[in-house]
Amino acid sequence: MPDKQHAIWGQLLRDAVEKPGRMLAAYAAFHNYSFGNALLALEQCVRRNLQPGPLNTYRGWLERNRQVRKGETGITLCLPMPFKRNTRSDETEDEPARPQTRNAFRFRAYWFVLAQTEGEETCIAPIPGFHLDTALRTLQITCTAFDEINGNIQGFARHREIAVSPLAALPYKTAFHEIAHVVLGHTTSEKLVDGEHTARHLREVEAESVALICCETLGLDGAEFCRGYIQHWLKTEKEISNHNAAHIFAAATSILKAGIPATGGQ
Repeated sequence: MPDKQHAIWGQLLRDAVEKPGRMLAAYAAFHNYSFGNALLALEQCVRRNLQPGPLNTYRGWLERNRQVRKGETGITLCLPMPFKRNTRSDETEDEPARPQTRNAFRFRAYWFVLAQTEGEETCIAPIPGFHLDTALRTLQITCTAFDEINGNIQGFARHREIAVSPLAALPYKTAFHEIAHVVLGHTTSEKLVDGEHTARHLREVEAESVALICCETLGLDGAEFCRGYIQHWLKTEKEISNHNAAHIFAAATSILKAGIPATGGQ
């Protein structure tokens, strides 16, 4: 059975490279805030006892079918405000001044984090024959709160923790991707990762390939988006090597096996 299963998975990996794929629009749905503004927003969340999370304007949340709760005070960020100023190219007064655009920076409270909004919660249907919580417990992985300011980030993994954004477009795909990072050993210290010679782009290819196998095995949506992500991170490489495929198969097997509920028997 494992040989037949690996043959099917091997075809999935070949298809991931050769068949058309798409990138999720969710990866570019939010504005990317500067590092300084992200720190500024995080400091205000901590001071005001707000759960850090994706950040957007009032109008931006309305476009995503979420309403800022009445009475909420906005998060203050530093906003560039362009203005025009007349300047001369030399010291002679005969030449007319030409307008040039400059930026002044002002602090404005125009933004709100996800925790300040309300809206219809996404209902995630259970997976028949597979329990994600059981898999996490078996693999000794903890699911933690999503606290990224950047709403384009679908999830993250660190040490033996994962988090999936409440706004994730494909939450199961994202969960499998982040679990794979942990199972594959990508979340150990960077020194150890570098020592294993696993480059960043290959770590992303491995994790998304595991997500592809898990989703296809369990009959979940998202294959074309997995392929798009894998093709994006493969860059100039034309295939997934046998070495990486072995890591992918082992991780996918561990995750799928860990999520099968134990059944009693005689």
